[in-house]
Parts: sequence; C-alpha cells; structure tokens
Amino acid sequence: MNTSFKLYLIGCISPISFSCAATNLVNQELQHCQSVASDTARLACFDAIQVNTNDVGDKSKINTNATKNSETKMQESKPQNHFPTLIADLNEPNLFISFGSLDFLGGSARAVLLGGGMRQSVKDFEFSNDHSVAFNIFGQIRSQFDVNELDTRNNRGGALINTDFSVGGEIVQSLDNWNWRFSYTHRSTHLGDEFLIDNPEFLEERVNLSYEVIRWDVHKAIKNWDLYAGLGFITRSEPGDLDKFMWQAGWQFQGQRWHNINPIWAVDLTSWGAYDWNINVNMRAGIEVHELTNSPFQLLFEYQDGHSPYGQFFNEDLTFSGLTFLKNW
Repeated sequence: MNTSFKLYLIGCISPISFSCAATNLVNQELQHCQSVASDTARLACFDAIQVNTNDVGDKSKINTNATKNSETKMQESKPQNHFPTLIADLNEPNLFISFGSLDFLGGSARAVLLGGGMRQSVKDFEFSNDHSVAFNIFGQIRSQFDVNELDTRNNRGGALINTDFSVGGEIVQSLDNWNWRFSYTHRSTHLGDEFLIDNPEFLEERVNLSYEVIRWDVHKAIKNWDLYAGLGFITRSEPGDLDKFMWQAGWQFQGQRWHNINPIWAVDLTSWGAYDWNINVNMRAGIEVHELTNSPFQLLFEYQDGHSPYGQFFNEDLTFSGLTFLKNW
C-alpha cells in the first residue's frame, strides 16, 4: 500500500473529519505534502494539516453544541402545558395530612384529615408550533377521622367518618399569558363503618352521593401571585335532584425563598347550588421547604368554613382549623 493511499485512509477515518467535502480537501493537502521534496518541509506541511483539521473539529463541535443549545432554548421558550397546583383546593390530587379541631354535626372533636392522590401526564398533542395540548389523568382518595376518643372505642381506633373517591381526565394548555384546563371527574362517597356504629340514625338517612362533573378552569400568573377561576356542570348525580352548577375562584401567593424556605398563602372559594350558594372558604398559610426532600413540601395552618365538602354532608355546616402537611407530586 503506497504512502499516499495510507494518508488518504487516515484522513477519511479521522474523528475530526465530519463531511466528505472536508475529507477530500484534506486528501488534496496530503497529496500536495507528499510531493514536497524536502523532508523537513514535507513534515512541516503534514503538521500544518494536522493543526487545521483539529481546528475544524473544534469548530464543528462548537457548532454542534450551539445548535443543541439553540434547540433547547427554543423548547424552553415554548409555554409548557402546566396548570399550577392549587394549594388551598381540597380537590387537588396530592398527599396531605391534617390534624386539628373539627366542628361538625353539632359537636366539636379532634380530627385527622387524610388525602392521597396523583396527576399523571399521558400525552401531548401538537396542533401548532407554539402551543400543544396535554392530556392527563388523575385520582384522589380523602378521608376524615374522629380521633377524639381513641381509648373508648374498643380498640377500633379513630372513627372513620367518610371517604371520597375521585377519578378523571383533563386537557391542559398553556398560552403566552394564561392557562386553561378542561376536566371530567367522577366522584363517589362512602360513610365509614365506625361512624355508622356511633351514629346509627344515618343507616336510614344515608345518601349514596355520587356524580360526574365537567369543569372549565383558567389561571393567570402575576409576579408571585396565581389567580384562578372555574365553572362546573354536573352531568349525572345520585340523588338526581342535585343542583347542576358550581363555581370556584381563588388566589395564592409564594414569596421569595430564604434559606430554602419561602412563605405561602392560599385562599380557595367554592359554591354550589346544593350549598344554597353559600360560599365555602378554605385558607392555607405557612412555608414551603426545599432541598430536604427531592421535591418541596409545605407545612401550613389550615382553616375551613362553610358547608361540608365531604360526602353526603354537603348540606351540613362544618368548620375545621389545624395544621397540615402537604406534598404535591
């Protein structure tokens, strides 16, 4: 194999050769250097080729990285399909544990409120270059426990009052200055056995409450504030005479972070024809803690007032105040 052909192969397979045009150029330069009579001059010619090809390789890498960075910035500049987590919304699929005082059904007791839920992204649909639409599914379970007399219930523990089950799907779109969400949710509620044992009158008065609701919600961020509002329409219910319409509005504030902690204040307002259009208020205020876990969590004071948002007790007055641990996924 002659020297020119060896040099040609080296030029073709060199990792700094990124195109056929560049390879041909290097090959021509190699042939020129081969024709130089002086050994010293020939070696200097080969060295010059090596330096030039290294520069080409570095520039190619720089251009490749620049292209990737440009693509990343273009993707980041597009609005992400995200409707913010509503911190004070009791229907938000998240993990929470609350302990406090529950004024309910004519009495006051210590209570534990538990909730577990999650929202899962399924698919993004590209209908335009700027604004895609996301489809998500979600589910939530929330329960209320009377823990006022743990030692007098024959080792039954806290009396389960009620459990609500929710499951549904939603489509979300983030536009340049606001977000919207359209959702469909099934909800059913079930009284606890311990509650029925302690309140046998509800065996006859029990209402197997369940319904499906479609909702349209909008959100706008203004600096550290989130403002939102929504309307709901019940498509089917049991009992069938429930009022069809409901509305929701609220705001939340997240302050500047200081030593991995930032203040939070959130208020959620809801009303429903079944509440006689009385307004339910839920307020949460406290801190959000970062870096202790993989994602932030909140420690909050909570206050609820209005008609009960739990189960068949929607026409009963309820007040709760206590401390809440909240974790959004």
